Amino acid sequence: MSIDTTKSSAVSLPSRRQFLRNALATSCVFAGCLEYSYAYEANDLEVVHVNVPVSGKHSSAVGLRMGQLSDMHCDSEGAIRRTERAVRLLLAEKPDVVFLTGDYITTRPQYWAPKCAAALAPLISVPGGAYAVMGNHDWGPWMDPDRAALIAACLSEVGITVLRNASRRIAGTSDCWVVGLDDLCFDQQDAQAALVGVPESAVKILLVHEPDYADQSPPGFALQLSGHSHGGQMRIPGLPPMHLPPFAAKYYEGLNQSRSHLVYTSRGVGTVGLPLRTFCRPEVTVVTLS
Repeated sequence: MSIDTTKSSAVSLPSRRQFLRNALATSCVFAGCLEYSYAYEANDLEVVHVNVPVSGKHSSAVGLRMGQLSDMHCDSEGAIRRTERAVRLLLAEKPDVVFLTGDYITTRPQYWAPKCAAALAPLISVPGGAYAVMGNHDWGPWMDPDRAALIAACLSEVGITVLRNASRRIAGTSDCWVVGLDDLCFDQQDAQAALVGVPESAVKILLVHEPDYADQSPPGFALQLSGHSHGGQMRIPGLPPMHLPPFAAKYYEGLNQSRSHLVYTSRGVGTVGLPLRTFCRPEVTVVTLS
């Protein structure tokens, strides 16, 4: 009797129906992730509280509550509404002063800049007022000074103080100053000009859109507030951001120590590119000097 010892090498393949079911399930999961990232997380503003220590000798600065909003990117009615919600959330925290760290619009500045400024206007009601610096998108992709001037003018018209390489003493304090630099991406920053008239012994809060400027700034700042990175905007848990813009690769999120001072980088309010956020909620920030 002969025995057939040949083994079949055929691989069992899924049926066409099973393949279509799997493809449909995958598409539904992907569509669900997109819907979550677009409709929910991109609008799920988180209020973040940060405590930053300052020297005890600066008694008028201790306890100062500073609100921060960044990267509104108002290029749609949805972005305007999100900015309005961010403003309401920040005002509910009763900050002493508000700082805005750039990228107010993305496209069509003549149309969107006045709308963004109107959404931000209620912030001037806080005791110390609202201060703003410019971001790279405010200059546009080709460094358009007219575009930057238009956006700055819209903010100024509603009562927001725009600091373009300039400084001011914060109302209600005797020794706390805000120093605002213009955009780093287009090499418009001038720290020396901004520091003219600022006492060397003052508590100096630096506003500059790009966080990695911290490693090239002059010494003497107590804290730097920045944005620009969006925290990566679309993240995979446990992994570093998939994409970060220039000058935001090192201090891309949260509170960090640079070579000379602390840096806080906001994840921002809006989005750029794809109108999505994944595992990277937009934020409203309240920083308290302690």
